[in-house]
Amino acid sequence: MYICICKGIRESDVQELGKAGVTCPKKLAATLGLNDKKNCCGRCIKNISKFAALAEEEYACSNSPVLG
Repeated sequence: MYICICKGIRESDVQELGKAGVTCPKKLAATLGLNDKKNCCGRCIKNISKFAALAEEEYACSNSPVLG
């Protein structure tokens, strides 16, 4: 699902960044280009905490030990 139309960012893009350990809101915004006021409407930066939560969830899941 697209979460930023201006930049063409999908949920899976944020999840991939989370797997790579990029979970800080400022780093996510910079990496995804959400600070670019010329080519981004700014709606996504208002939801950066939701992006960070998604990335953190993915990071936690990808780094949890497998029980078995």
